[in-house]
Amino acid sequence: MRISLNILAFLLLILHQSNGQITPNLSIGSTFTAGNNVSLLSSSEDFAFGFYPLSASLYLVGIWFNKIQERTLIWSANRDSPAETGSTISLTSGGQLVLNYANGSIQPIYNGAARWGFIQDDGNFVLSDSSLRKVWESFNSPTDTLLPGQIMLPTGKLYSNSNSGGNSKYSRGKFMLEMQADGKLVLSAYHFADTGYWLSSENPQGNSEVNLVFNQRNASLYLVKGTNNNTFFSFPWNVPNPVEDYYHRATLDSFGNFQQYAYHKTNGSNWIRVGKIPSEPCMVNAVCGAYGLCSSNDNETVNCDCLPSYVFLDPSNPTNGCHPETMINFCADISTGNFTIAAIKDSDMPYKEVGDYEIYPDVDEEGCKKVVMEDCYAMAASLVNRTCYKKRTPILNARKTSMTKGSISFIKVPSNSATDGISTKKKSNTRAHLTAGLITSSSLAVLFGALAFYYHPAPRRLVRPEWNPNSSRIGINFREFTYKELHEITNGFSKQLGKGASAKVYFGNLKLKDVQVEIAVKRMEDVAEPREKVFMTELKIIGRTHHKNLVKLLGFCIEDNHFLLVYELMKNGALSDFLFKEEMLPIWSHRTEMALGIARGLLYLHEECDSPIIHCDIKPQNVLLDSKYNAKISDFGLSKLLKKDQTRTDTCARGTVGYLAPEWLKNAPITPKVDIFSFGVMLLEITCGRRHIELSRVEEEREDEEGDDLLLVNWVTGCVRSGRIDKLARSDPEVLNDIKRLERFVKVGLWCVHPDPTLRPSMKMVMQMLEGTIEVGVPPMLDQ
Repeated sequence: MRISLNILAFLLLILHQSNGQITPNLSIGSTFTAGNNVSLLSSSEDFAFGFYPLSASLYLVGIWFNKIQERTLIWSANRDSPAETGSTISLTSGGQLVLNYANGSIQPIYNGAARWGFIQDDGNFVLSDSSLRKVWESFNSPTDTLLPGQIMLPTGKLYSNSNSGGNSKYSRGKFMLEMQADGKLVLSAYHFADTGYWLSSENPQGNSEVNLVFNQRNASLYLVKGTNNNTFFSFPWNVPNPVEDYYHRATLDSFGNFQQYAYHKTNGSNWIRVGKIPSEPCMVNAVCGAYGLCSSNDNETVNCDCLPSYVFLDPSNPTNGCHPETMINFCADISTGNFTIAAIKDSDMPYKEVGDYEIYPDVDEEGCKKVVMEDCYAMAASLVNRTCYKKRTPILNARKTSMTKGSISFIKVPSNSATDGISTKKKSNTRAHLTAGLITSSSLAVLFGALAFYYHPAPRRLVRPEWNPNSSRIGINFREFTYKELHEITNGFSKQLGKGASAKVYFGNLKLKDVQVEIAVKRMEDVAEPREKVFMTELKIIGRTHHKNLVKLLGFCIEDNHFLLVYELMKNGALSDFLFKEEMLPIWSHRTEMALGIARGLLYLHEECDSPIIHCDIKPQNVLLDSKYNAKISDFGLSKLLKKDQTRTDTCARGTVGYLAPEWLKNAPITPKVDIFSFGVMLLEITCGRRHIELSRVEEEREDEEGDDLLLVNWVTGCVRSGRIDKLARSDPEVLNDIKRLERFVKVGLWCVHPDPTLRPSMKMVMQMLEGTIEVGVPPMLDQ
């Protein structure tokens, strides 16, 4: 049987052979080199796999339509990290498909043990073992496009391309199509923790598995449920006939629209759109970014402007959003003299579930305007059908469409007197000019004297520049507290919630109108120099993060030597207490959902927020639980706020013993892979329900070969290597009934804690492996 299979494999190689610049197949030892114009073609030559050129020197490992002039890219393995000329794709002797960058770094594409690789006539790139069984396929890890024959399983996702130009246009953008586990197909602006701007109809069968199917026979898209594959939702689009005369694809575009296209194979000159959702371009949430205003003259293209008193972050790319032209702390002076209210007719700012924080029914235009005027923290409101919705910031979804006719948006705009300061008048008579000259000469003399005084070592030590705190330095709308306010809110910092090397956290009650809001106030100690500049720079980064798995920052205080941060209160404390201080280990379903939540938050910090953030201290103590036990990462973005010896355990490293990546101790370059290592340790702790090191085990006798090692990683490795993964379940029936997920989670954890950072997966790959959308290969540690 083995011989016949090998003969069959050999015949497949022959069938794939062609002339010219075509490699017939991938086998062990096969290599492609970027810049050599070599690709792997399907037998019909409709699709190609190889290095897709972005420019003369940069490439993506991708799949594209080969016979049309546009060479449309439909899949990529490295969309966020283009490869330089000289990089290679290779199928290693161990059967791993890897991208070897010209600079020496490695990106695994498949970590298992494959023998062959080939691209099918449907555009699916497949890896198979020596028995020709599929072990990996590109259809299971799509980027922004689906092809006929492709099925998106629960938790499957498409991510749009970026709106950036040049070599970044294929990088991951801000929109996502997800086949949720609850059976809903959802379009969302995931960058902003959006719950969705388009949802399919409800799954009438409740918890049955739902898949998105792109039918290969008739090129239709629909949702099926249950084991009988009953269709319960179809996209009402008219596909051109005969279907086989056209190429077909369904793509999530860079403006957040999910569209199906067709291209005639012989007479086609461009892609013809078959259908799209949503029906209007401005119905896409956050399509123009924060504080942008979307409109469309033709119901096809998106026009992005800024709200009144805001300007573009990047004038060359208006979809990136806007920022205040001049930041004014409207609460510093509660009179109405420092602002006016701008009204935008026929517009709205809807952002369901998270966008509104107060609603006033049965009010008119003046009443809604008054709502904004009387609340110094309110920046905007919208009036829709006589209901006034006071908006949270940042404003993410301002739009003017056919559906917003009759609605009005109100924006608080700084007045001229507030931005201009004290006006001055020019004097032009001769005496004034002479006086000015005399003053200038005297001033220069004083200036040089002052400079000499300032730069002399002795007096310079006595001079400390005055700091005038102002929220405008951040560029976003945080609440700025005084130290006196926070002293009162925390009752004199009397109730301590927690303490770390760098800060103490106190309980507080913040009164907003007639409502008491519980908060946590973190009092920073010994902030690194230059204090104010570092503090405000980091706050600017933190303030632009918005994700449901990150603890939300509400405000700050800088006053004299006081540096304080105000957060939403996480009522159930730290994950470390939940895991290790309770008498009973939390149930398996809670633990797995927490692990996934932490992974989502870390993926956002690394790859999805505007300014990527390396946390540097991932551990259970820095993961907090809200009232519903949702896991949220805290202390992100604070690494630069602290003096080095506060977060490091030796002269070089930053972080916590046990969670430290080896590169901290080697003075090696620090990349997001240090967080991957720390997450791997924590994932094993969550999965196995024990700490990464337990000194009490030193004197315990080993019961067998895999006995309970002092180090959790050693114990897990021994159990997996010997095939005793059931031991990790610790006799928990819920875990034993979900043994496949247990195996998947611990293998992902072992991949993450590999000593070599180049072999650790990215957070995107970690997320895909945890969700089961890609296969988890054998961790290299198990072969050692």
